[in-house]
Amino acid sequence: MFDLGYAGQGLLSVFVAVTGFGLLMGGALWSAVGGAAPLARRRALRAGIYFAFGLIAYGTARFHVTTAETHAARVIEACRAFETRYGVLPARLDALVPEFLPAVPRAKYTIAFGEFTYAASDEKRHTLMYVSLPPFGRRIYNFEDGQWHQLD
Repeated sequence: MFDLGYAGQGLLSVFVAVTGFGLLMGGALWSAVGGAAPLARRRALRAGIYFAFGLIAYGTARFHVTTAETHAARVIEACRAFETRYGVLPARLDALVPEFLPAVPRAKYTIAFGEFTYAASDEKRHTLMYVSLPPFGRRIYNFEDGQWHQLD
């Protein structure tokens, strides 16, 4: 579960859960065929625990994705409101606080890769970026064309 809380990725957690489930269910079936019903039940129970952790890992990863998408939409909306009021997009996300946002939200609630990155290179290029699948897998919103792009 460390990779879910640290980076929000979940791939390692799901891999361990699926592997553990498969191995334990295989062992449970082998034990059942071999006539060791108590051992088969214990292995099936442990396989169920791995399955439950896999569901939790998947649900947590989906939560991170949904949170990032929702928070990004709020930040984009606030940037557009700033642009409507002042005629330009903000130079920094901090400029949105407190008039347009109470605080700049995190993309995801993870230890690493949880922040938005906003770049205003000049008056012609403004982007909002977050890491969707660490360490790469960056989603970038370009304000000038109004579209999301995937990098990596």
